[in-house]
Amino acid sequence: MRIPNASPCGILSNFETRCTEFFHPNVLAYVLRNRAAQLSRNVRAREDLNDHVSAELWRMGAAVVSSSCHLEPQTAATLLLSFAKLGVTLPDAVREITATYKFNNATPKAISLTLNAFSRHPNALEHISNRFWFHMTESIENTAYLFNPQDVATCALSLTGILASYRNNRENITIDRDTVKRLRSTYRTMLKHADRILNNSGPEGFRTRDLYCLLLSVYSSNVDAHKLIIAALGIDDTILLLDMMPPPDFVAATLEERRIKRDVVRAEKAFVEWCFQYLNEYLDCLKERELARVAAACNRLRCWSQDSFAINFADAWTNTLRSTDKMAPNILNHGICYFMRRYETSVSRELSAVSPEEQQRIAKVSDACARIGEMLHEHAKSHYTPEELRKVEELIHIADQCRVKRAYKTAPR
Repeated sequence: MRIPNASPCGILSNFETRCTEFFHPNVLAYVLRNRAAQLSRNVRAREDLNDHVSAELWRMGAAVVSSSCHLEPQTAATLLLSFAKLGVTLPDAVREITATYKFNNATPKAISLTLNAFSRHPNALEHISNRFWFHMTESIENTAYLFNPQDVATCALSLTGILASYRNNRENITIDRDTVKRLRSTYRTMLKHADRILNNSGPEGFRTRDLYCLLLSVYSSNVDAHKLIIAALGIDDTILLLDMMPPPDFVAATLEERRIKRDVVRAEKAFVEWCFQYLNEYLDCLKERELARVAAACNRLRCWSQDSFAINFADAWTNTLRSTDKMAPNILNHGICYFMRRYETSVSRELSAVSPEEQQRIAKVSDACARIGEMLHEHAKSHYTPEELRKVEELIHIADQCRVKRAYKTAPR
């Protein structure tokens, strides 16, 4: 590695390190950072790492260990991110960088890039102590108000990746439960700060990529996301959003495109489940047309709702049906289609339940869906014309046919 101004032949000063003819560790840190960044840009991970490049990386790791006390947070973040892009794990370098990380000098950008490096390269998590995570989360909590939208999005997505790596490899990653709780709490802080930015400046405060990273982190986590994101919409906008979401589409020319579409569908279903979880508290306030819109969204998006929502939804339909002289056929059709689908799902789970307690709990959902389904059918018989009743009974007949086919496929031979 060529070190600028390391030779005592002149008094030329380096513009960044302010070193003259005397060698200083800052010069080494400057060269290491630039060389690592250059390799990460020009060398593809694991494919082009020949013996020469690998040997150079290990020499760089040794140099990082010797100069770790002089690394500024931004330089440390660049080094870690470069190693992550190259897919190289340097245990001693990671230990020294995290052990001597200068949190007092760390900017929000340096913190977000450091977390991004660890989320990109989960193997490095095995060599990080819990003390580092304690100071990292404490620093984020104290300086969260300084994070700009890009830093918030990067930090949120990186924390999600780190927590996911811990869930998938708990045996090797040395993160204790208290640290996991602190990381989750820090993730909540990032979402709250993002919510404040959205309330103050609207979506225009985020770039498209930042919004994508933020939503991707929300889709990949279950940390109170629905309370922070969906609650800001309100009941009317949440139902309107359900109306606008398209049905699942898995048709694609290649396997990669199909995989992407499958991931999108999973994310949309998770978002719809959060909508249901948010609306669960306000089902008594919804009118019959709004109840039908929620049921139609669930039918169109092929979503599975939680047991508590299904029971409360059935109660809301029951109360609405009792207070209505005649329910419009299109509204009733959405409801009966939802409850028949939900009944079939519940019965299948009930039959496969292991313990009697679980079977009884699921049976309550089956009974609630069956009861409201029969009530809707009886309402159609007594209030609808033969043509309107025929459409309702067609839905019931289709559900019966699906039940027969499913029973035939699952029957023992």
